[in-house]
Amino acid sequence: MSTILLITVGGSPQPIITAIQSLNPDRTIFICSDGSRGSVSQVIGEGTPCEIRRGAEVVERLPNLPTHLGLGDRFDPDTDLVRLDNPDDLAECYGRIATKINDIKTTDPNAQLLADYTGGTKTMSLALGMAALDYGVAPYLTTNATRENLIRVERGESTERAPTTLLTVERTLNQDLPRFLQDYNYSGAIATLQTLLQSLELPQDKRRQLREWLNICGGFDAWDRFDHQTAWDLLSLHMNQVQPYGLALKRVLSSRQAIDPTFQPTETIPGHGYELVEDLLLNAQRRAHQQRYDDAVGRLYRGLELLAQIRLRQTYELQTGDIDLEKLPVELREKYSAERNPRNGKIQLPLWKSYLLLSELPDDPLGQRFQEHAESLENALQVRNYSLFAHGFQPITENDYRNTGQVIQTFISTALDALIPGKKRHPLTQFPTSL
Repeated sequence: MSTILLITVGGSPQPIITAIQSLNPDRTIFICSDGSRGSVSQVIGEGTPCEIRRGAEVVERLPNLPTHLGLGDRFDPDTDLVRLDNPDDLAECYGRIATKINDIKTTDPNAQLLADYTGGTKTMSLALGMAALDYGVAPYLTTNATRENLIRVERGESTERAPTTLLTVERTLNQDLPRFLQDYNYSGAIATLQTLLQSLELPQDKRRQLREWLNICGGFDAWDRFDHQTAWDLLSLHMNQVQPYGLALKRVLSSRQAIDPTFQPTETIPGHGYELVEDLLLNAQRRAHQQRYDDAVGRLYRGLELLAQIRLRQTYELQTGDIDLEKLPVELREKYSAERNPRNGKIQLPLWKSYLLLSELPDDPLGQRFQEHAESLENALQVRNYSLFAHGFQPITENDYRNTGQVIQTFISTALDALIPGKKRHPLTQFPTSL
């Protein structure tokens, strides 16, 4: 694996000489100000363009840096020179340095990149330092441990790795992590936190904070995937941080347990029973935020179906996967007996027929609401039925979601308002976008 050093060149050649001799790279990229008075002359100038000064006095003249250092074929002026027209223009400096780093990563992806930002203008140094942090290049600084001259680095200096661990952590937590959370991209947040924990030596308090955030993000990631028990296992460790969400999750656990006989959560809080439907609505909103409209509509469809299932089970002890005729009004038994599946002998009702049954039960508020909105719901469901995730091939667009998804979401929300007594109506809140 080759080592490539990017180094800014200023008025004094000494720190560049020290850095290259100390780091001994296989290739050196000189970053210089261009023009007749620029530092580029120290790299490709003829004669003895490099001056060693003591104050205003020139005490020694040296040939250009590649010649003095005997770089030979380790330096190619056509590829290893970054010329800056305006060394005080941060955008130009950063852009050209970043372009060079990208070029190197493309042509020599296994190379180890180092960056010494000692020389050059303050802007050049800042640009190289920023690019190094952005592109994972190890930064170095050449300086004297007892630096007395504020103008330039003098003889007796050494080149050392610049400590960036805590800077990297804070930069990641304050810039990268919020972007993941704002997009509900918990897997991205988890990967970022794991990278910090696995690749950096951190103080114990910082490591503890990262582990806490990793658990919280892992909890919301599991919840986002409907792995409710794992979500509780992780979030319950940090209830002081996420108590409102933890309590809401325990109501979701209770709601799911009531409808899913295979689900056995460790802890629950009784609620109104429709929390799992609310959970699906919020999940659909997150998928829409991510522009995953097929996924969003799929969740709305399941929420609409689940609303009818919970209503039938909770109020009438009827399971849509196996309707008990004895629990139906007498006048409906013959009709629904015809729905028996000859293969398994069960009466199984899909979404639409579940709502038709509710509409035939005396004074059922959900059935009545369905009758009022049946036509608009049927039109909305056609979009889902024509999608690749159902029976067709059409992608669901943002406009489809806004128009038809809103019909389903509004129906469910208003139905929940009608079904749940006011004192029990504590809607779930959307996942946090910050920690």
